This record gives sequence, structure tokens and C-alpha cells, in this order.
Amino acid sequence: MPGIEALRGINLLNISHYNMKTKARNDLFEHPVWINTLYFPAFETDTLNGSSVQRDYYMVSAYDEDTNRDSMVNYRDLRRFYHFDLEAKKRTQLIPPNYSVVSSEYDPANDAMFVFASLDANSNGKRDTEEPVHVFWFSMKAPAPGERLY
Repeated sequence: MPGIEALRGINLLNISHYNMKTKARNDLFEHPVWINTLYFPAFETDTLNGSSVQRDYYMVSAYDEDTNRDSMVNYRDLRRFYHFDLEAKKRTQLIPPNYSVVSSEYDPANDAMFVFASLDANSNGKRDTEEPVHVFWFSMKAPAPGERLY
């Protein structure tokens, strides 16, 4: 995605933002979580359709709660998707909490992200293969809670 780099979170339990000017550190989550993917602003200026693109936010997909009540936070729980401001102080959940993120796709024509998420229809706190998958979208210019398309 233009303006964004991604880091797959193998064994990451949290992410911290460190402001070098103020020497302040902010943890993105209050407690240990299992990070799946961290999206962060690219270090070099990128372009989209001939225009410069710079992102000023972070996005994180993570397992952040023991939703299935098995006493562990892991890939068997619901995977959530969040947006953080550049200072990592303001967090917004992009996909409703009763969904588990399955995958995503970038649409360069609209500078949008489509997120495929499984509805926890039976409220057991985990993703089951028979549960419906819905598609949400949001603009990459200013990510906000996704609108459900399907």
C-alpha cells in the first residue's frame, strides 16, 4: 500500500511508540496482546497515481482479548483491527468487536482497504468455518470504522 509498510507480528506481544523529541513512550495496548500485523507510515515518500502519499497513523490487527474463554489469548480468539494516531494515543476499532478479521485487500483506484471478517454468529468467541464472512471498507486517507459492503 502506498505510504504504508507492514510488519507481520510473529511473537510480538505489544508495540510501543517512542517520540524522540519528547522522549515519551506509549504502549499501543494496556496489556500483552498477540500482534498479527502492524501497519506503519513508510519511511520514504511514496506515490499513488502520480501524487505524493504520506500516512500519519498506525494500524494493527491483533488478538487482544480471550474471547473464547480458554484462559489464553491466541489465534483461536477473535482478531481485531485498530487505527492509532501518529502519537499512538488515540485508538479506534475499525471492525465491529463481534467479528474476527480474516484478510484484507488494498484498492489502489480508491485508496481504500477492504477487510474480510467473520461474524461470531454463535457468540462463542472464536471464528468458526460455517459462520458468514462480511466485507468492510474504509478510506486509507483517514481510516475510520469500516462500512459493511456485504
